[in-house]
Amino acid sequence: MSKVLKTRQGTEGAFFSFRAVGKGLLFAFVVYFLFAILLASVIFFRSSLEARLTTLSAVAGYSAVLVGALVSGRRAGRSGWLHGIFTGCLFILLSYYLGIVFWPTQAGAVGFMWRRLIIGVVTGLLGGVLGANL
Repeated sequence: MSKVLKTRQGTEGAFFSFRAVGKGLLFAFVVYFLFAILLASVIFFRSSLEARLTTLSAVAGYSAVLVGALVSGRRAGRSGWLHGIFTGCLFILLSYYLGIVFWPTQAGAVGFMWRRLIIGVVTGLLGGVLGANL
């Protein structure tokens, strides 16, 4: 008799799973939304933190990328680095374009966007590797 090993969903089949990236991206936006609510609540009660809003928002975004990439890598089961990179890249690009749509006067910071994209891709890479190896 041969033993059948249970595999994680998504490990068999194609090398790249769009479904895993989509789920990771969804998780990233949910986590970012929760961080935004938490951040708004904290700033409401401690207005001294308002001066650090840009930094705190960036930390929340990169944390969301890390969680989303971890979910993406875990769901894919293999090639976590690739799934994490795509999740991080798509999250940064989508959040940037959503920012342009809702706040068009803030759209001029292209150099800042490239820096965020590089940090988001590296964070996604780390999250994807962690997720695939958990």
